[in-house]
Amino acid sequence: MEKTLVLNEQNADELLQLAKFIDHFNVHYRLLLRRYKRFKEIDDITNTDIDVITYLDMIVVQLRAMCIESPNLKENYTAQNLLRKVGEEELASEIDKMLEEPFIPCSDFTIRKALKTLADCFICHYDNFDTPNDNGWYFAETIEKRLRNPYDTANLDYIMNKLVSCIGEGLTIKLQ
Repeated sequence: MEKTLVLNEQNADELLQLAKFIDHFNVHYRLLLRRYKRFKEIDDITNTDIDVITYLDMIVVQLRAMCIESPNLKENYTAQNLLRKVGEEELASEIDKMLEEPFIPCSDFTIRKALKTLADCFICHYDNFDTPNDNGWYFAETIEKRLRNPYDTANLDYIMNKLVSCIGEGLTIKLQ
């Protein structure tokens, strides 16, 4: 089905707002891609160098900010908001579906929960995990190792590839 766009003042304003949104989103997105590229250059699963850990932390924080927000915050620069604004609801839903996939097989611990837990409890905030029955630090280390493990299905490569694919497809201008 072909869409016809009649350009009027309201449409021009909407297009300008959309262009601004895409431009501002791209500031964050390009930074994520640059950090991910650098992370891939220096990472191997045994490397615990501060640069590797720092890049991983920043990528997790950016993924949390760009993919895991309340759906009510429609003006935040998330991948799903961007895709919905350009009329790609299916691609936005694809990102949400990926985030709901199990991070730990045979559990209800999803990719969304893993990224949110790591960012919110161990990077952006320092939750107290010093109680005798709490294995919080072990849990954080487990999430990090699984994200970095090239043999794990829900690893950082999988998450980034899905995100880049959906955004790329959503912003591609289809010429007839």
